[in-house]
Amino acid sequence: MKSRTLTFIAATTLLVTLAVPVRLAAQEQQNKKQRHYSITVLGTLGGIFGEAWGVNNGGSMAGHSTLPGDQTYHAFFWQKGVITDLGTLGGPNSNNSGSSPLNGRGAVSGFSDTPTPDPNGEDFCGFGTQLICLPFVWQKGVITALPTLGGSNASGGGINNRGQIVGVSETPNSDPCSPFALQVEAVMWENGTVQELPPLAGDADGTAQAINDNEQAVGFTGCVTGDVHAVRWQHGTPIDLGNLGGVTGNFAFDINNRGQVVGQSDLPGDTTHHAFLWTKDDGMRDLGTLPGIPGSIANGINNKG
Repeated sequence: MKSRTLTFIAATTLLVTLAVPVRLAAQEQQNKKQRHYSITVLGTLGGIFGEAWGVNNGGSMAGHSTLPGDQTYHAFFWQKGVITDLGTLGGPNSNNSGSSPLNGRGAVSGFSDTPTPDPNGEDFCGFGTQLICLPFVWQKGVITALPTLGGSNASGGGINNRGQIVGVSETPNSDPCSPFALQVEAVMWENGTVQELPPLAGDADGTAQAINDNEQAVGFTGCVTGDVHAVRWQHGTPIDLGNLGGVTGNFAFDINNRGQVVGQSDLPGDTTHHAFLWTKDDGMRDLGTLPGIPGSIANGINNKG
């Protein structure tokens, strides 16, 4: 399993750190009763490693797994004990990431290698293949590629119950602020078409991580060599969510239908980060860490907050 360093470069390609979300003790105390959990092994696609990225209200899940031999990854859809290989767009690997890679209708978003070498030698998908990477939507056994903003590569992130998908796409323009040869921008796909979600004023690049059913998306914009801002897009207009005192590492990862946002933000000095909860009324609130642990991340939030 590859480790994912949570930097602007890695996050732009939507390969978020393989970190387990912190379970807040305060939330358990608020529930006033102890919860009991059981573990179900989902299985793999024949390899030794599998990982689930998200679950919908029907109990279906999406993730990725190695194939026999453990040399390649494929995205999967799991429902009622059956794990289904989503295939690829012609290349060896596919994947999905984030807290909401599937919706209530069983549609799954993700990204895949193609058979075509990247003209700039980029590894946009993060599989080490240097093949062109394209986003996809999978539903009812059919995987469909999604368009870019004119650049070679793009990657799909979250999907809502309306079928809208957000992610990141290269444009045809070179850009020194990009972690790649070409500029990258946050995007939304709807009915097979792509539209840009513009960055904050003064920012050059961006990516979108998640979208709720009210067409509110979250992600981040900035520059790989400078400040990075946690952002919420309200019907395409970016809003700066603020920070916890740091400036170079602020990322919004998920949003629920109440408009509550979670992610991570740097503390003053930009040497560590804490999980945050952002609301329209209270702004950004530090969720803290477990005792003795310097940093934390909040990857997902449901509609109950």
